[in-house]
Amino acid sequence: MTTQPQRLHHLLDRARRGVILPAEGEALVPLVEKLAADVEFYEAATSRMRDRAEVATVRADRAEARVRELEAENARYEEVVGELNEANTRLQRDNARLTAGQCIDSRAMCDQHHAPPVAGCPYPRCRAARNRDQRAATAPAPTPGHDEGAAGT
Repeated sequence: MTTQPQRLHHLLDRARRGVILPAEGEALVPLVEKLAADVEFYEAATSRMRDRAEVATVRADRAEARVRELEAENARYEEVVGELNEANTRLQRDNARLTAGQCIDSRAMCDQHHAPPVAGCPYPRCRAARNRDQRAATAPAPTPGHDEGAAGT
């Protein structure tokens, strides 16, 4: 029993030696045509695969570049977040250290820390209350039995 590859090798061997019979040549033609078609098919498939590989490589390169951009952007955000966290920590420490009269950051800080007005606080609420308290302290005390409403009597 002869298999196809063995028959092909036998025919190729006879063709190389130049002793191929016309009938053997006729038997070789369909085999060579099949091989030529297979080679053409595999060359086309290889070309398509090469094209797809090039497209995939271009896409991978673009994706890598985008990843690098996003990593750089993320690093910038992390730096900004770190700076904001440091600033927030400093502000929290400053807020915890504030004593009366040191509220120079905002009126809300004045309102938060000064239920009674405080000397040295630059905000209007404390300043107006201090002025009112100072006027009340320097005004003459009313004399007992003296009616201020009856000035013309």
